[in-house]
Amino acid sequence: MDVCDQYGSFVARLDMAYEGVKVGIEYDGSQHWTDPAVRQRDIDRLFELTELDWLIIRVSRDLLRYRRATYVGRVEAALRERGFTW
Repeated sequence: MDVCDQYGSFVARLDMAYEGVKVGIEYDGSQHWTDPAVRQRDIDRLFELTELDWLIIRVSRDLLRYRRATYVGRVEAALRERGFTW
């Protein structure tokens, strides 16, 4: 999902999003940790998304593969915090 600021300028493309409650899920592959340029863009992007009231859950391969309950718990807690109803 594309996120734009109040002026319509592109800010970020989220891997997964609950737009109505502004909860985003971002998968971070290895390049997000090993490439300094990608890392800096991620830092700036996260700041901009936070300024726009997005709550971002960052996910790694390890989290998805070995700790799914932790991942699901984080998403559920974020959605509850933002007033999402099932």
